[in-house]
Amino acid sequence: MPVIVNKQLELDKTIQYRLSIQADLNGFSFSIVNDLQRKCHFLYQSDFAYIEDPDTYNVAIYKMIKSFPLLSKKFASTDVIINTHKFTTIPLSNFKSEDAGLILGQLHFLEELDEVDILIEESQELALLFAVNSTLLNTIKTIQPEFKVVPSIYPFIKSHRFFPDPFKIFVQYHKGHAHIVMFKGSKMIFCNSFPALQFNTVLYFMMLAIKETDSRQEDFTAILSGNIREEELLHLTKYFPKVKYFRHPSILLGGGELELKYASMMFPL
Repeated sequence: MPVIVNKQLELDKTIQYRLSIQADLNGFSFSIVNDLQRKCHFLYQSDFAYIEDPDTYNVAIYKMIKSFPLLSKKFASTDVIINTHKFTTIPLSNFKSEDAGLILGQLHFLEELDEVDILIEESQELALLFAVNSTLLNTIKTIQPEFKVVPSIYPFIKSHRFFPDPFKIFVQYHKGHAHIVMFKGSKMIFCNSFPALQFNTVLYFMMLAIKETDSRQEDFTAILSGNIREEELLHLTKYFPKVKYFRHPSILLGGGELELKYASMMFPL
């Protein structure tokens, strides 16, 4: 459903706005943000029934896109955030771009239509490899020929500086998977995805990540996004002294549920 966050859009000024699209098995959503004025003008949130079949999912996305002529406007920039567990990070010192498909294929089962993309993150001296369904990308290209596509963990890596806590564990929980990224200061020390059908499993993998990095849970601030219920947030406070939403400090959406699911679209990538 549409959420008017500030005022109605001035459609003749969309060239000044950033379009962010977020697509995953939970649905297809988008926001229109003015980064200079630090305002989100418009947010559309949708929810799909759980869809396993990629073809059915892509048809649903196509129908959603065609129902919004607004998406074909010219924007200052367009970001596309894809929730995928098919990712890994490689130190730049050991990375050759021609090996990306082979490396990712050793860790994840790649479908026939999966396209392997690469993001170079110089600040962490790493390459982020991830897979995206090519049919989905081609569908988005029909309305926005130029866009930047990133996996849903990338906003954590790119925007960790917005959270001044010295020890941070970012957690994103969606249907079937938990993504965990950890920082000590400005240095990323952990980045992985785990299968998780319930939040207790997410908590287990958080503890495992902390153990593997020889850290102490009481030092970390947990920063959350995704499909997380209020009682699960309260349960987490038993183990971590600080629990926060992953939210932009200046571009706020308001309610906790909106922040958990859609705040990633507020960060320029």
